Amino acid sequence: MLTKSEKQIMELLWGIDEPLTCFEIIERCDNKTWKDSYVHIMIRSLLDKGMIKVGGVELVCKNYARKFGPAMTKDEYIVKTLMNENVWTSDKMPPLFAAFVNNEADIEVLDQFSAIIDARKQELSGEI
Repeated sequence: MLTKSEKQIMELLWGIDEPLTCFEIIERCDNKTWKDSYVHIMIRSLLDKGMIKVGGVELVCKNYARKFGPAMTKDEYIVKTLMNENVWTSDKMPPLFAAFVNNEADIEVLDQFSAIIDARKQELSGEI
């Protein structure tokens, strides 16, 4: 589970297409609720939780700074959170998925669901 401050950093990293240094994270987080000096602690915590990964280094003045990017997509995080909270267990998946399907009115989206399911079935049966 992420803290409010960690979620702010993750939202920033999910919203851009490049890894950032700690300084760049501080610079780009407009609505931050934490002090600038706290960012290193949050970065360590996010690394420990497997939420971010080192995406390179950059020379800043005379020192090298690590750049961080997300280790998983926002969608993957949401699913992981649901699974950790026992909301999305094997016995609960069919009704939850049915609720998604029953609330969807776009046939193209339903076709995408079907294609995803078919591809996963083939993958599990070893046909790919």
